[in-house]
This record gives sequence, structure tokens and C-alpha cells, in this order.
Amino acid sequence: MAEGPSSAERAIRWTTIASVLVLAAVAAVVSYKHTYLLVRRYGETSWTAALLPVSVDG
Repeated sequence: MAEGPSSAERAIRWTTIASVLVLAAVAAVVSYKHTYLLVRRYGETSWTAALLPVSVDG
């Protein structure tokens, strides 16, 4: 009979998932802000600057 993962393995798995999600969220915010400010600096409108990071990172 096969046993499932131990509680320690489940804790490690969920900690890893949470860490990756937090790091991905931070990276997404920093990337979006950087691209938005760069595009605004070069004269694009605010709505263009808001959409461009989505097209690049998406």
C-alpha cells in the first residue's frame, strides 16, 4: 500500500509554493513599475504606459 507524503514533506511543499508566489509577485510589481516609468519618461500617454508592461511581461 502506497503512503502519501509525510507532514514534513507537505510543509516543505507549501512553504516552497508560498515563497515562489511571493517572489513572483514582488518581481511582477517591480518590473511593471520600472517599465511604466520608463515608457512615461519617453513621452507615451498614461494608458499606453499602463498597457505596455502587460504586453511585455504577459
